Amino acid sequence: MSARILSILILLGISFLQNFAWSQTFSPQSQFGLGNLHSPIFAANKGMGGISAAYRSPRDINYLNPASYSAIAFTTFDIGLHLNGNVISDSARITDAANGGINHIAMAFPVIPNRWGMSFGLLPYTFKNYTYNSAINENGVDYNFQERGTGSTYKLYFGNAIEVKNFSFGFNTDFLFGEVDETDNILFADSLNNINTEKHSTLRIQDLSFNFGVQYRVKINKLENENKDRENVYMTLGAYGAPSFKIRSFSSKYTNSSFTSAFTNEEVAIDSASGGFYGVKSQTVLPAYFGAGVSFGTDTKWTAGVDFHYENWKNFTSPLNDLTLANEWHVKVGGEILPNYKGKKYGSNVSYRLGAHFGKSRITANGNSVPEFGTTFGFGLPFGKTSGNYRSYSRLNLSVEIGRIGVVSDTDLKENYYKVTLAYSLSDRWFIKRKFD
Repeated sequence: MSARILSILILLGISFLQNFAWSQTFSPQSQFGLGNLHSPIFAANKGMGGISAAYRSPRDINYLNPASYSAIAFTTFDIGLHLNGNVISDSARITDAANGGINHIAMAFPVIPNRWGMSFGLLPYTFKNYTYNSAINENGVDYNFQERGTGSTYKLYFGNAIEVKNFSFGFNTDFLFGEVDETDNILFADSLNNINTEKHSTLRIQDLSFNFGVQYRVKINKLENENKDRENVYMTLGAYGAPSFKIRSFSSKYTNSSFTSAFTNEEVAIDSASGGFYGVKSQTVLPAYFGAGVSFGTDTKWTAGVDFHYENWKNFTSPLNDLTLANEWHVKVGGEILPNYKGKKYGSNVSYRLGAHFGKSRITANGNSVPEFGTTFGFGLPFGKTSGNYRSYSRLNLSVEIGRIGVVSDTDLKENYYKVTLAYSLSDRWFIKRKFD
């Protein structure tokens, strides 16, 4: 057990160093709502186009549908890092950026095998990171106008699932917290008579929310003479979702004033935090969402599925900004193949994953929701020692997604992106008392 603990501590240390060293990816899309949404899907599912509604695994954590926790057969610690990059183009310029950080930290274990599973963890929820600069001449006066957004929110979750016959029911309790900030800055170049203003709008959230899931799994074939080369094929139906929540938030709005010295060209403060309010209790209305899907596959060799996901962002409200959002939907397809998990060759123990998704984003342009699509692939690489009757189920899960938000015909703004997720899943039978030392 000491080796496992040491591995966990090393990975945690690396992850937090990565998180502090890298900021969030620059994205103009993050000006909407609370910012860009961080996907709650872990690396294994990301490689399969993000299918989650009907996905069940004895060793991979599927947060999006908590009903899947009842399938967990091994104590699993899963920690992931992500690297995101994008190329953003509009009518005036092309901008590219690449950053990364922690994707998830989660743990799951069976309380009663094949009956009751539990999971908990920490996930990024949203982030803001954008900057717009404009040089303006008004009535013969030159000044710069800057819009900037920063900050992040997070989700700490605790979930349970219970299986009754072929049905599994699960839920997550989420504690949402974090802070995002938007700033409008008017800066005059070299005038003692014109006042620079910096308007801040800050929102801090702190509340609970819940989401639910259900799955139904049934065998669709009958093997009269089961052997090592054949397995039963199962069909799984799944659905998940959450109602709209009014979460507690605290908003602040204030203005800082200054002038630019004609002698030093530096800003000199006149008044700080004038005419504002701080920490006023308010409400942020999060959208309802739901998803459903179906998958087919065996216990160890292959899985294929399709999902539909919908989020009602038109009902989102926040004291931070009033930018219009659209309802979002996605269709996801994908699957994985594991050639031979008992094979002696390394390649036969690797999980090969492929998928795609398409739909409409919550981001709007010219009053219309912009399209979004992407393709994914990934691998589950065995990691750990296997000998005798002992088999290690730990894996390095790698997923790559390449996609686009917006097209030239619909909007002046287009974002081509890539997302790489690498996760270490330490999956084993823990807390077993040895009969012999």
